[in-house]
Amino acid sequence: MGEVFIERSFTYSCPSKHFCVELLEKLDEELQLETELYAELKQDKIIFRVFGLESSVETTINRIKNYIMQFSKMKALNPKQGLSAEQLAKLMRKAIPLDVLAEVLKKQGITGVIVRKNIIYADTDLETIQAYSQLIAKAADKIANLKYSHNLKKVIMAATILYNVDVHEALEMLRECNVLNESEELTVPWQNSLECFEERV
Repeated sequence: MGEVFIERSFTYSCPSKHFCVELLEKLDEELQLETELYAELKQDKIIFRVFGLESSVETTINRIKNYIMQFSKMKALNPKQGLSAEQLAKLMRKAIPLDVLAEVLKKQGITGVIVRKNIIYADTDLETIQAYSQLIAKAADKIANLKYSHNLKKVIMAATILYNVDVHEALEMLRECNVLNESEELTVPWQNSLECFEERV
């Protein structure tokens, strides 16, 4: 006798309604399921109803519960207590250069920004870290195939975010500032070269 179709339901209580909404969005984006899933939001609770073959339903429920546990751990991260490069990469699903993030945060007036042993500390909330990390990820994608040194790419990433310039404009400003040699390599530490943009933008 083959497997039968069943329905199972369970309820998850969120810390807040906003948390519930964000969790449902992420579940929809990231989990590919072999069953039908219905989720109903009631205040700060989610009622999950799963339909499908018995074995698939049990697997789906376990996957959802595991995902909720991982999501909750990520949301509990606090930049004031430190955020590792690995934690940030999991959160953003992309490696984010901590030194670029730190420089961008400092230039935006955020205090307490330190990078120590692959961990970034900052006096801000996780949402702010995510927002700037997303901008850095987009900037990194734009220059991924360009044959520039790592340090020059770091300047370009930071400059496009902080000073609203494109890659071509960033390079022109660096040349005008005499911090690029004939091989298109920086002649000063990359953080110092950002002063070129402050003088010109």
